Amino acid sequence: MNYFDNLYKSGKLSIAFETNGKGFLGYIVELPGAFVRGSTEDEALSKANAEADAYLIWLGHKGEYRFDFTVTQRYKSDLMIEDADSEILLDEDRGIISEEELRALNNLTFLSAETFLSLYQSAELKNWVDESRIRKTFYGENPKTVREIFDHVNRTQYYYLSRIKLRFSEEETDFLKIRRMCIFEIEKIYHETGNSITYYVDYESWTLKKVLRRFLWHDRIHAKAITRILKKQKEFNLINEFKDPFFFKNLL
Repeated sequence: MNYFDNLYKSGKLSIAFETNGKGFLGYIVELPGAFVRGSTEDEALSKANAEADAYLIWLGHKGEYRFDFTVTQRYKSDLMIEDADSEILLDEDRGIISEEELRALNNLTFLSAETFLSLYQSAELKNWVDESRIRKTFYGENPKTVREIFDHVNRTQYYYLSRIKLRFSEEETDFLKIRRMCIFEIEKIYHETGNSITYYVDYESWTLKKVLRRFLWHDRIHAKAITRILKKQKEFNLINEFKDPFFFKNLL
């Protein structure tokens, strides 16, 4: 992970914000997949240091970091940002990326999948319904159990690959096998194009780097949801303890 280690040591990080005026979603640029949300930009920014800290602990670093954050990009969207819908193409997701950065992103993307799977497998009550999660979202019924969240994340892997116009039969269901396949296909395209192509799919712009970033973000946002369910189960004395492999305890 040395590539990303070097990006945070300056103590300065940047955030790209997406908003529809009702919600703000900010991506921490130097920590792919790290994000903050809030009803205002200031509310989201107030969570940025804790998010960066948890992310770096997940990567094996000691905690208690303090960063200066600069907003480097603002994007106006008509999507349901308050419900975590997103379409922003970060400035940093454009253009040629190095072999070193690609390897680092691929490693992060697979580590994220392994961590997400370990969180899911550790859950004792996978079918327990969190009634507070029962609602409609932009993609249908909100997943309300640990199992439903996992199944949603697993299916979405195929969706992200389709954003760079690759389609597969969805016969494979093994989470890590699908993730390996996705990374392999992205590597193949990278060696042909070097991330130089912008794909326009369903009115949204994508690059290879954006797809990898979105894998990381999607794992992370739904891992937080699972961890919240597990925390609630513990508070209700349904379980004795739960695992927190993403180190979200200070974010919930």
